[in-house]
Parts: sequence; structure tokens; C-alpha cells
Amino acid sequence: MPGQTGQKDQALISGRITYGYDGTNAYPLKVDSSGQLILPASTVAIGKVDTRVTETIQTEMVAISSIAASVQVVSAALSLVGVKKATFLIDHARAGSAAFGTNGTEYRIEVSQKAAGNETWRTLASVLASSAVAQTCASSGNYAAGAGTITILSGTALTLGDVYFWLNGAAASCEWLKVSAISGTVNFNILDGLTNAQAAASAIVGGAQQFVLTVDVEAITRARVVVNNNASGTSQAIYSRAACITEQ
Repeated sequence: MPGQTGQKDQALISGRITYGYDGTNAYPLKVDSSGQLILPASTVAIGKVDTRVTETIQTEMVAISSIAASVQVVSAALSLVGVKKATFLIDHARAGSAAFGTNGTEYRIEVSQKAAGNETWRTLASVLASSAVAQTCASSGNYAAGAGTITILSGTALTLGDVYFWLNGAAASCEWLKVSAISGTVNFNILDGLTNAQAAASAIVGGAQQFVLTVDVEAITRARVVVNNNASGTSQAIYSRAACITEQ
């Protein structure tokens, strides 16, 4: 009954129902043969199995930025102490249409077993971006944030389902977009409305890619992302962004 908490300091007996009181209502609780509380509608005792998952969106490891040809960018190290899994989200874009030499840009997830020092970094996972010639076009007008139908000045129709990159004077206002429908050679729809306002005649470049890498990091101390834009034959500038979500 509300306001009645009963006798205190009693030992819980297996099979007997006790009640938890929150100040207004009382809720039935059970105990197992070891005297541990059992979760309602469950056979698992509290204290035996912790199924709680905490996901944390980390600060971007590589903020969206232009990376020149023949340059490597290394993110700050991310502590993975107490983390079980980490999902790395990598966005890659071309700054122009020209093909790369032999390989496209390489993205590496590197890990270390030590809390400090630089000699213990090793590659845990990596991906290579495309090196082929990329399609480019230009927008025919200004578009506000949220716009979903785009018209280009002229040229070949974009490729349905491909990811493109809208170049903007400010790197932070550039964005990736996926073509969801095409009408003729100059009109196309994007899967989601624009995040930022985009200006007329600004370039829309094909060959953009987005990678998701989920790795087990329970036995790893720290990680970082390396953007290697001086892979064999690379001679083109790119745009990159990398982020991470950790799970504890």
C-alpha cells in the first residue's frame, strides 16, 4: 500500500515475492536460489549479466577538409579504454574529375596497445577509394537548405544511386548527396534534402564514396584515422571527413 514499506532488514527467501517501493507505488520483485534479484519477466538475476549498452558519438576525428595531393593527414588519437566496439564512418570526395594514377586515396584505421608513443601504431583495417575518372557538372541556380530537386547547367545525366559531392567555398558547407531519381539530362532528385545552402554554378563532383567500418576494440587502447593521399600515383586533391561511434 502507498506509504507502507513494511518490516525492514528482512532476508529475501528464494521464491518469495518482495516489493520495491518508489515512494508512491510498490512493485513486485523476485529472488533466485542465490538470493539475487530477478528482473521482471526475466530469468536473469540482477548482477549476473549486464546487458546495458552505451553508445557515444565522438568528436569528428577528421573534420571535413580539403587534402592536397601527395599529403597524409593523421587524426588525433582516440582513447578506447573500456570500449568494446567502434564504428568508423569515413566520407571521401573528389575535388575534380581527373583520374588518379595507380591507386585512389587510402583510409587506414590504426590502433595501438599503448597509451602513449608512436612506434606501436598498426593498421587494423583499411579501404581504397576509387581512382577512375569522375563525372562533374555545375548547378544551374542557388539552392536553399532542404532542397531536394536539382538542375544542372548542361551535360550528361548523373548516375542513379551514386554519391556526389557538392563543392562549396567553405569546406564546412560542402556536402555529400545520393541521387535518388533522374529526369532527362539536367534534373535529378537527391535522397535527402540539402543540409546547407548551395550557390549557382558551384561544382557537383562524382566519384564520392562513404565507408563504414565496425571493429572489435575491446583489447585495444587507442585508435586513429590516417588519410593517405599520396598512394601510388595519386596526384589529385580530395575532401575527407572521418568520425567514430564507440560502444561500451
